[in-house]
Amino acid sequence: MDVPNLRVTRRCLRDDLGLDEGLVYHDARDFQDEHRAVTMFVDMRGAAPDLAEPIYGPFPRGLICSLHVGSARAVTTWDEQAAVCWLLAFNDYHRNGEPDDAYEVFLGLYGQGELLPTEKDWSDFFADDADAFFDRLLATGQQLLERARTHPGREEMVTWRNGRQVMCVDIVVEGDARAEDGWMGLTLPEDEALSDEEVFALAAALIPPDSVPIYSDKFKDRDRRSAVNDGVARRGCCQRS
Repeated sequence: MDVPNLRVTRRCLRDDLGLDEGLVYHDARDFQDEHRAVTMFVDMRGAAPDLAEPIYGPFPRGLICSLHVGSARAVTTWDEQAAVCWLLAFNDYHRNGEPDDAYEVFLGLYGQGELLPTEKDWSDFFADDADAFFDRLLATGQQLLERARTHPGREEMVTWRNGRQVMCVDIVVEGDARAEDGWMGLTLPEDEALSDEEVFALAAALIPPDSVPIYSDKFKDRDRRSAVNDGVARRGCCQRS
């Protein structure tokens, strides 16, 4: 089996996990450290999305499956045709037979038509518009820069997925409020869809506006086809005084 896509529905992100709905555009691996339910979802369903314990309810057997998150519970669904597993809901109260038990809550959500992925969830999953793709990648990079500036000297990295496409952004910032310097790297797959102009715009947007960039000829020419066969384009990030 190919590596499955792992997504979280908007409702689950907002209501159950308290996370940003915009993460619906991202593979769950990108934010697996943001919530313990997402961590377990990635660990368990990333390895075997089709091997899970079904729960019983007014739906076809196997459609909705249980995910144990310590003493808490979550539910998922696997769509083999689209190669995506969805985290549908999470609830930290599990007491068999009680009306507030997690599984009773999940069944209630199903009965209200709020458990399974919505048309909007699916359209977000299948969205491949180039502008939206670039905007989401840019937002991820900007968040990463803020993390790097909060933790000087520590490399901050994120792997960003859009369907099957994988990109890595890593940033290090050193110094203090009076002077900073650092570097930024973009690791791009050889078949990535961004134009040269979009890559330049992404790199430029990640550099703080009050910084002096140190240019790299390798990145300027973007000669990844021959000289940078590993797909890495790098540029000096910033100097600020």
